[in-house]
Amino acid sequence: MSEEAIKSISGPSPDWIQCVPLCSNPVDWILSSNEIERELRGLITEHRQHLGLVTVWDDELSYMLTPALASYEMERVTGAQFGNDEFQQAIRRAVPDGQSFKGFPIQFLHRSAKKAFVTAIRNDICDGIVSCRGDQVQMAVRVRVFTYPENACVTWIMFACKSPCTLR
Repeated sequence: MSEEAIKSISGPSPDWIQCVPLCSNPVDWILSSNEIERELRGLITEHRQHLGLVTVWDDELSYMLTPALASYEMERVTGAQFGNDEFQQAIRRAVPDGQSFKGFPIQFLHRSAKKAFVTAIRNDICDGIVSCRGDQVQMAVRVRVFTYPENACVTWIMFACKSPCTLR
């Protein structure tokens, strides 16, 4: 459709709309994501030590959580879901037969690892993941900070573990 046709329907836009610049976000999302993730690993390890549990980290599983966090934010922003099937297939390949995967994604509008952990651990599902017991439990956590203009940030965190299946 031509520009003239659009203007004839909607009318001219005010001049001030085109003149208002948005401030860029100074936050380095990569450094921020890595720092929060490092702090969360320490908090999870400390929490598990208080429960008498050993913490073994699965870095490969943590890495595989990254596309899911991007997908969750894209769905939140656009309303369109994508990448879920590929994520599920990657997890199925990473988790051997006889083991199960548990994951808990959560979103925050701040970048405080401590506040995020305290809030997340109140959820029974997240607490079950972080406090998972067993000889072969492997933990994973992934953080992705998304930055937007005017210093807005969104932090997505996925807490996860893989452990042997228990028959009941």
